[in-house]
Amino acid sequence: MAPKRKQLPTQESGPNPILIVLLVIAGGIFAAAGWLATRPVDPEGPEIAGSAQPLASRDSANQDATPGSGDRPNVVIMLVDTLRVDRLGAYGCDKPTSPNIDGLAKQGVVFESCNSTAPWTLPSVVSMHSSTFPCEHRVLKDGQRLSSSIKTLAERFKESGYATASFHANPYAGRMSGLDRGFDFSKGMPFVNGATVEQWLATSPGSPFFLNIHNIEPHNPYDVAKQFIEPFGQAGQAEKQSTMDRYLNFRKLTRVDFENNRPLGTTDNTAEQLAALKMLDDYKPTIDLLYDAAVLKADFRVGQVLTTLVKKGLWDNTLFVLVSDHGEELGDHGGWMHDQSVYQELIHVPLIVRFPGNRFAGQRVKQTVSLVDLAPTLLAVIGQRDRVEGMRGQSMLPLVAGRSNADAEEMRVTSMRINRKKYYKPYKEGRGDLNVVVRKGSYKGIWNVETKSFELYNLAADPKESAELAQKQPELVDEMQQFARAWLTECGQSAPKTPSGSIDSMDNETLKALRSLGYVE
Repeated sequence: MAPKRKQLPTQESGPNPILIVLLVIAGGIFAAAGWLATRPVDPEGPEIAGSAQPLASRDSANQDATPGSGDRPNVVIMLVDTLRVDRLGAYGCDKPTSPNIDGLAKQGVVFESCNSTAPWTLPSVVSMHSSTFPCEHRVLKDGQRLSSSIKTLAERFKESGYATASFHANPYAGRMSGLDRGFDFSKGMPFVNGATVEQWLATSPGSPFFLNIHNIEPHNPYDVAKQFIEPFGQAGQAEKQSTMDRYLNFRKLTRVDFENNRPLGTTDNTAEQLAALKMLDDYKPTIDLLYDAAVLKADFRVGQVLTTLVKKGLWDNTLFVLVSDHGEELGDHGGWMHDQSVYQELIHVPLIVRFPGNRFAGQRVKQTVSLVDLAPTLLAVIGQRDRVEGMRGQSMLPLVAGRSNADAEEMRVTSMRINRKKYYKPYKEGRGDLNVVVRKGSYKGIWNVETKSFELYNLAADPKESAELAQKQPELVDEMQQFARAWLTECGQSAPKTPSGSIDSMDNETLKALRSLGYVE
């Protein structure tokens, strides 16, 4: 009989989080030199003892990334929901939003051009954990679950002899979508911090283990204390509430038909949505401030988890992944929130991989990768390259080892949007509900399938996608569109018969969690 597990904590404890400000000023737990000269006390956990390993030399890039068969590493994925790359210092942000993540980046590999497979959580996390695209796994709306014919990453780790656990603050990352399969222990909770991980480690079967963490910040509503806000400005409770009321009103308007089980487009409330968008535009300074504060809160919890792994003596033999499922529209291209486009603010996500022993520390990979590439990479690292059957991604280890030429980057599809929940007439008429992203070097193409249009951008010269180039480069557009058409046809043909689901089929606990995030009215 398995040992009885202790109840995992659901309330944070410890001194007042005003010490967050000290962490920001000092540079975070994982500072440039590996450690702070004087380490701050973690407000939600004990002080770290000992010292970290020095940053590895760049010469380590010539080593094989795969540990020996007798020394398989622990693997931790920590996903920060709705995290934009432009809010992290490791990606060029000059605000004090991410001291712990930035320190982690100095000990790991930063992928500068990682694309999410989808612009919102449900299809994105299913893609990441199955290495399949939304047109294949078909988990596109609330209530749908991954087909048993598609194996999850956790199942593959379990078959490889790993202990497995998942703690997730977003219900889309658990039983609701079928992503609990393969985990010895899978639990939804309001947040995951160092105490959560420490308690699981005390009751887990031991190493090696695969731990999946999915925290919700900085997803709205931006419920952050003033201590996280103060490094960026001031926003009182009334201002925060007014901002969130406008957010929730806009979201509700976009999903009138979905919530009432009607075909999308039955209700044309364009005028109301335009008014709601204008209100959000008026609140942009406050929303930006609250978003930055929420990123800092998320970064703090990342630091807590890192602290726990070091304190338990597990850090040196742990592969740690920091990633996000998608970004957030903050007025970019006229949009707010997420899932309504495939522009960079939504699909360009952070990906930082810290290898055991700080191998490859300080490297930056410029080539474009996709979240479908993460699973086969992790399996390669643990020496299980043969367990990638059915996966659409490819190992990123050759990129990490510098064995790939960025100038010879092949054309590939990295992302797509299949809308089944929201309706806004201008978007429906302009971009439709099916969009495929094609990348070739610095060029990004967006094939709007239903409207039979194609957008082309050169991200090297135009990272904000403000200058559309399709008319100026028709040959490249034709090449990309033909590639995307063939790819989409093949993807659709390989899709399993995934059973449909509905909100009515979900349990009350899941519905409550979705409502707290504004996904369900």
